Amino acid sequence: NCITPSHSVRAPPSSPRRVFWCRYCFGWPSFRPTVVCFGSSCMSFADRMKMFENAAPPQEGPARPAATRRWGVSKQPSTAELIQKLADNDPSITTVDISNNATFQIKAEEYTTLLANALKRNTHVKELRLENCGLGDREGVLLGEAMAENNSIVLLDLQKNKINNEGGSALAKGLTHNKSLVTLDLMNMAKTRWGDHCLDCFLGMFDHNVTLLKINWRLESRKSFALNKMLTRNNEIDRRKKSGMPINDILPTSLKAPTSGEEQLSPSLAPAPASSQVPTAVAPPSAEPLPPSVDHADGKEN
Repeated sequence: NCITPSHSVRAPPSSPRRVFWCRYCFGWPSFRPTVVCFGSSCMSFADRMKMFENAAPPQEGPARPAATRRWGVSKQPSTAELIQKLADNDPSITTVDISNNATFQIKAEEYTTLLANALKRNTHVKELRLENCGLGDREGVLLGEAMAENNSIVLLDLQKNKINNEGGSALAKGLTHNKSLVTLDLMNMAKTRWGDHCLDCFLGMFDHNVTLLKINWRLESRKSFALNKMLTRNNEIDRRKKSGMPINDILPTSLKAPTSGEEQLSPSLAPAPASSQVPTAVAPPSAEPLPPSVDHADGKEN
């Protein structure tokens, strides 16, 4: 047996005699098992130290990639590095997922400001997920300003944050000028009840936006029927576009193309053109002598 009581020994299946190898002393890949245990005896401590001195050097494997950590997990870029790549308009970044990021939660306003400025110039990001990032009304205003200038994001996930009516109104005003967003997720907002003013901003947004097809949120207002009607209209517009059908009849008034009757007024309603003729001057009365008057009393001419 091995001198270490917790070690176990095993016999090689092809051994011609009773030879035991200590798998803890000789089983490591970097060592050469040249010493064996015979019978019930084991090598001395000096022999074991000699075995370690004569051990083969460890084999050098392939170089570890720079982006790999000690345990083989791929290293992800930090939040600041990711935002910098967005600011540089890196075409390889099309999905941004910062959900449940503790670093972002600690400095939510600072990172949201950097993120919003980067998204204003980015043209490659398609999905932006900011679930449970500690976003409030201030961050909602910043994201609304970013969405007003960004026309590449099709999915915006803001669920499990703290955006309230002020941030929601700013987000709706920003989406008024957006032409790419398809899905907006506002579910599970902490202690948020969307008020009538905020919902009126969303209704006003639909007077100009025909690309937003889905909003995930929980409403407790009668305006939800009008909002669902606007979403149904946008989905119908999208269906007609994909089918090559005309859409001018269901577009909002601000986006309708002018018809031929509106472009050119009828002749009866058109204003009369100004006359180019010069008005004729009226001749003054002639200076002819008046006939002599007759005095009827004496019959003499005056």
